[in-house]
Amino acid sequence: MKYIKGFDALRAFSIILVLLTHIGLYEILPDNNYLKTRGWNLMSGTTGVQLFFTLSGFLITSILLEEKNKNGFINFKNFYIRRFLRLLPPLIVFYLIVAACMQFRLIHTTSIGLICSFFYVYNFVPNQYYTAELGHTWSLAVEEQFYLTWPLVVNFIKNKKTVYFIVTLIILSCIAAVLILPVTTFAVNFRTGYWFIPAVAPIIIGSLFAYLNRNQFQNLNLQILNSNKLLLIAFVLFIFPLYSPLFLLKFAFLSQSVAASLFLIWVLHNQDKKLTNIIDHKVPQYIGKISYGLYVYQGFFLRTGPGGNLSVQQFPLNLALTFLVAIISYEFIEKPVLKLKHKFY
Repeated sequence: MKYIKGFDALRAFSIILVLLTHIGLYEILPDNNYLKTRGWNLMSGTTGVQLFFTLSGFLITSILLEEKNKNGFINFKNFYIRRFLRLLPPLIVFYLIVAACMQFRLIHTTSIGLICSFFYVYNFVPNQYYTAELGHTWSLAVEEQFYLTWPLVVNFIKNKKTVYFIVTLIILSCIAAVLILPVTTFAVNFRTGYWFIPAVAPIIIGSLFAYLNRNQFQNLNLQILNSNKLLLIAFVLFIFPLYSPLFLLKFAFLSQSVAASLFLIWVLHNQDKKLTNIIDHKVPQYIGKISYGLYVYQGFFLRTGPGGNLSVQQFPLNLALTFLVAIISYEFIEKPVLKLKHKFY
C-alpha cells in the first residue's frame, strides 16, 4: 500500500501520549477530580495504545483486503515475513539490553516474564513475573495474537455478513469482559485488562472500519466522506469521556476507537486537503515513522512510569535516550531491513 499522508501524524500523537504518561504526566496534573477521572482519558498512554491498535487494525486489514482483491488470496508466508521484518529488529536490541540488565541484577529479574514477553504472551503474565521494563510488551502480544488468526478470517470467509457477525461477537465479548473480569479472582493475580479479550477491541474496530471503507463507504456520496462533519463526529466521539455518564466511562475506548477510525477514513479520502497536509508536517511524520522504536525502547528507559533505579531511567536523560536510541535504530537497523519487505508482496 502506498504512503498515506496523515497516518504518521496519528502514530506521532499516540506515542506522545504514551511517553508523557510514562514520564509521570498524571502525577503533575492539578488535583482536580474532573480532570483526573475524565480529562485523563484524552491524554493517557492507554488511550495512545488504543489509537495505535485502531490504526493497526485499519491499515493491516486494508492491506489484506487489497491483496485478496488483487490476487484472490492472501499469501500467509509473505504476510508473516513482513510482520517479523517490521517487528523484530528493534525487539532484538531491546531484549538484549533487558536480558543483560537482568543478568547483572540491575533490574528486576524474571526469566519467566522475559520468556512470556519474547513469545508474545506477556498480556497474560501473572503479576509475580511482571517487570516494569517489559510492561509495555503486553500490547505487542495482543497485536500478534490477533494477527495469528485475523488473516484467516479475511482470506477464507467470503460472506461479509459473517465477518460482521464475528466482529460484533468479539466486541460484545470485550464489553462483557470489561464488566466481569475486574470482579473475578483473576483480577488479584493478573492484569485482566491486558488479556486478549477485552484488549483487542480497538484493533477489531479498526479492522471493521477497513471492511466498511472497502465494501460500504465506497458507495457513499463523496460529499459525506469529504465533509468536515465527519471530522466533527470523530471529535465528539473522541471527547466522549468528558460528557459521558460515569457508568459508561469504562467503555470510552469503544467511542474513541470509532473516532480514530472515522478520522482515518476522512484522511484517506482527503489526501489533498489543507488539513491533511498540515498534520503531515515533516516533524510528526518523522515521529510517526520512528514511533514503533520509540514505543519499544521507552519500555526500558521510561518503564511504565517514574521510579527506575538506573541513571538512564531518570528524567530528562531517559526521554532523550529514548529518542536517540529510536532514531539510531530506525536509521541504521530498521530502514535497511524494511527495504526487504518489497520482496514479500
